[in-house]
Amino acid sequence: MYPSDNFPWTEFIEKLLAAWQLCDYSDVPEAFKPIKQIPPFVIEGLPREPVPQQLKVLASLRTQGYFAPLQNPGK
Repeated sequence: MYPSDNFPWTEFIEKLLAAWQLCDYSDVPEAFKPIKQIPPFVIEGLPREPVPQQLKVLASLRTQGYFAPLQNPGK
């Protein structure tokens, strides 16, 4: 997915943030279930950023090991 895709990123990220704050991952897609606790400054600051920056932060969290690596659906 890309920022230009017609996807409700703003709503999705709001729901992720709420789930992360409550530590309730039951409705969180597997790709975004944290392996380790998301830093509070990320949860607090992410809503203030524009969507393209939010997506960069999510990608950065993944590379830092906060989420499992994405699996290639063709494998």
